[in-house]
Amino acid sequence: MPNRRGQRAHSEGRGTGPRDRPVVRPLLPEAADSAGEPEIAPQVQESLEILTDACGSNLVAVVFFGSVLVGTSPTLDSAADLFVVVENYKDFYQDLHSRLPAARRASIMAWLNRIMPPNIIYLRDPRGLRAGAKCFVINRDDFTEALSPNARDHFCRGRLIQRVQIVYARSAKDQNDIEAELEMARRVAVEWVPVYLPGRFSVLDFCLRMLEVSYAKEIRPESRARVLEVFDAQKSYFRLMYGRILDDAAAAGILRAVDGEFTLASPLEFSERWAWRVFFVKSKLRATLRWFKYMLTFDDWLDYIARKAERRTGIHLELTQAERRFPAILLWPKLFAVLGAMRAKRPPGAKDPGREPEDREQGGAG
Repeated sequence: MPNRRGQRAHSEGRGTGPRDRPVVRPLLPEAADSAGEPEIAPQVQESLEILTDACGSNLVAVVFFGSVLVGTSPTLDSAADLFVVVENYKDFYQDLHSRLPAARRASIMAWLNRIMPPNIIYLRDPRGLRAGAKCFVINRDDFTEALSPNARDHFCRGRLIQRVQIVYARSAKDQNDIEAELEMARRVAVEWVPVYLPGRFSVLDFCLRMLEVSYAKEIRPESRARVLEVFDAQKSYFRLMYGRILDDAAAAGILRAVDGEFTLASPLEFSERWAWRVFFVKSKLRATLRWFKYMLTFDDWLDYIARKAERRTGIHLELTQAERRFPAILLWPKLFAVLGAMRAKRPPGAKDPGREPEDREQGGAG
């Protein structure tokens, strides 16, 4: 894993208190705290009720992220995105077995979860009133590694370096640990985002490029305007959160602050820039390979992707019986049609998040 001159986010300050009662964020408007914690979406509340009821102490934490949280998919037709952190994979699937329509053997689901975690499962609203939640299932150790400087790919970090909300924690200590690991992922961004930036950059330049690179390193059913929409919805968060992180990096001598902007304190070495290029190529490959796993873990995944593609691109996908039976073989033409529509939806003057980002070090190509 590329190392930015030893700059490593760490987990100092983790909670050390005993495991106590679960920590659950406010679920109802009247319970919202004075800090302005947002009301949790109904999809999330219903999913939390299912998870806490079924899993007991095996459920470590639930982290809410994605478009429903930031407000870029505000309707009840949009599934919420949840990272579900558990202690034991097999126990989780045994506990939840009766609630999964695809109801596969817990041992098989657990085995798949150990292969490039997380698994993604779809937790339906039991009353059928609205979309449920996409649950990214990952155990405690894998979650820690996936957000650390030693992560094998960018999959988890790319999603959790944005605005997130811990909506459930088994204890105050678990919440402190999860918060420390989320902070670790944000600080690791100081290592790689400057690889893709010119010599000087503002906090918002840093954050926009961070999103562009993260989206470009996966093949996703999103339009090219999507990254700008996601960025605009989180500007205040980015300004505050990453303003602090970049100030800390400047105080540590990794960056230099110049007239309200930042630059690297010393040039990146060629080997380091090349290592990050290789890391992100590998990350994109691993993200694509996960699709084959989701065909087994995500119930009705074809219909979900078709609905999402239609919302994002305007293309209505009619799936034939043969395509449903052999999607890994027959679905590629329609996939390429969706990707072409994504390219066509690029707004005038917008940066292109789908194109391979250029490596730039202090104004020069890498």
